[in-house]
Amino acid sequence: MRSRKELKKGSKKILKRNYWRIVALTFFIAFMVGNLNMNTSKSVHSNIDRITSTTGTTITPLPFNLTKKTLNKIKENVTGYKPTRGFLANLFNNLVASENFISGLLNSLNQLLFHEKLKNGLIILLGALLSFLYWLLIKNILYVCEARFFLENHNYSKTNFKRALLPLRIKKNTKIIKTMLRTFISEIIWLFTIVGFFIKYYAYRMVPYILAENPNMKSQEVLELSENMMKKHKFELLKLDLSFIGYQILDVLTFHIFGILFLNPYKNCVYVEYYMDLRKLAKKQHIKNSDLLKDNLLEKTGEKYPNHQYLYEESNHKWLNTDYNKNYSASSLILMFFTASMIGWLWEVGLHLFQYGEFVNRGTLHGPWIQIYGFGVVFLLLSLKKIRNHPILTFIANLILCGIIEYATSWYLETFNGMRYWDYDDFFLNIHGRICLEGLLAFGIGGCAFIYFGAPFFESLYTKIKPKIKKIICIILIILFSVDFIYSSKYPNQGEGISQNIEQKN
Repeated sequence: MRSRKELKKGSKKILKRNYWRIVALTFFIAFMVGNLNMNTSKSVHSNIDRITSTTGTTITPLPFNLTKKTLNKIKENVTGYKPTRGFLANLFNNLVASENFISGLLNSLNQLLFHEKLKNGLIILLGALLSFLYWLLIKNILYVCEARFFLENHNYSKTNFKRALLPLRIKKNTKIIKTMLRTFISEIIWLFTIVGFFIKYYAYRMVPYILAENPNMKSQEVLELSENMMKKHKFELLKLDLSFIGYQILDVLTFHIFGILFLNPYKNCVYVEYYMDLRKLAKKQHIKNSDLLKDNLLEKTGEKYPNHQYLYEESNHKWLNTDYNKNYSASSLILMFFTASMIGWLWEVGLHLFQYGEFVNRGTLHGPWIQIYGFGVVFLLLSLKKIRNHPILTFIANLILCGIIEYATSWYLETFNGMRYWDYDDFFLNIHGRICLEGLLAFGIGGCAFIYFGAPFFESLYTKIKPKIKKIICIILIILFSVDFIYSSKYPNQGEGISQNIEQKN
C-alpha cells in the first residue's frame, strides 16, 4: 500500500490530465444526488445520511436541499424580483418556503392541480416516500456510475463520460440496487451499537467500486469482499478522510467554489487510487472472492481504449426503436410544418381554454395553425441531423435555437406590428419578456420528442398516402396558408387573450 502522500501525489497527476471532464462529471453527480453544497450555513445531519456516500461528503436527507437564506439570495441577485407566473415561478416560490426540491415540487403541484386540498401531512409523507425511492433507484446507480468512470480514468487519460454508463449498458441495475440496499440495512442495524456502525461504515466503503468493476456479483459476495479488503485498513482510511479537513475549511471559506473546482474531484481520484491499491493487495493475497475482480480493462493503461470494451455483454438494442436518423423528403417536410403548426395551435388554444375557460384563436393568423411551431420543427430537423445520435447535445441545441427563433419572432412582431403575442415579464428567468426558462425547457423537451418520436411516427403515416394525393394535399395547404398569411398581414388576428398593444402595455 502506498502512503497518503504518494496516493495524493498520484491523484493530482490523474486529475490534471483529464481535469475538466472529471470536474464536470463530479459536479453533475453531486447535483443529481443532492450532494452539492450550496450554502455556508451550519447544518447537522444524522450518520444515516452519510453512509451511502462514496466521496466522504454529506448526503442531505432530501435531494437538492437549499436553505431559505440561499434561495432568497439567489432570488435577489439573479432574478431581481419575485416571479409570479408560470410553473417554475410557482415552484421557485415554494422552494423558498419549503427549503427542499421535493417538498417545493409537491406544494406546487398541490396548488396548481389540487387547489391546496392535500393536507400537509400527506405532502410530508409523499415527500419522504419520493426521497426514499429516489435514493434507492437513482442515487445508488449514480454512485456506481461515478465509481466506474473514475476506475477507468485511473488508467486512461481521455476517459469519456459515457464510460460511466456500464451499469446501464449491461442492465445490472437490479443487482446494484439490491446490494446497496443490503449495505444500507446492515449499517442501520449496526447503528444501534454506535461503535459497530463506524466499523461497518468503513468495512463497506469499497462496495460501490466493487460493483463498478463487477456488477454481476451477488450481494453477499460484494459485502464479504469489501469487508475482507478493509481488514486492518479501516483506521488507515479514517486518517485519509481526516487529512482533507484543511481543504474542507477552505471550501467553506470560498463558498464551496473550491469544492466544485478542486476538492470533490480530487477526493474522488484519491479514493479510487486507494481502492486500486487494495484491489492489487487482495489479489496478491488471494482474499476470498478477489478472483471476481477480473476486469482486465482496469489493469491496462494508455491513451486509447483497447478493442476489448467491457468484460460483460452489453445490450445491442438502440436507445430508441424509432428510425430518427432518416432523411425527409420535401413533401414530408411540408406536411411536418403544417402538422407541427396545428399541434402548436391546439396546444395554445387548449392551454388558454383550460386556464381561463374561454376559446380564443391564439395564432397570429386566422387559420388553425401557429407557424412558429412549424418553422421551428422543420429547422430543427434540418439543422440538427448530424447530432441526433447525441440526445443531450440535441436538447441543448433545441434550447438555444428555439430561444433565438422565439426571441427574434417576438422582436419582429413588436417592432413592425406594434403588438406582443406573448409576455413572459413575470416568469422565472426571462429576457425582456420575450423568452423565459420555462418556455425554453418546454420547447427543448418538445423539440426532442418531435425529432425522436413525432417525426418518425408522422413520416410512417405520410408514406401510406399515395404520392399524387400527398402532392395535392401539400399544394392545397400551401395555398390556404398563403391566402391566410396575406390576409392577416393586412388584418392581423388580435384582440383580448391574443395580443397586446405595445403602447397600451407601456
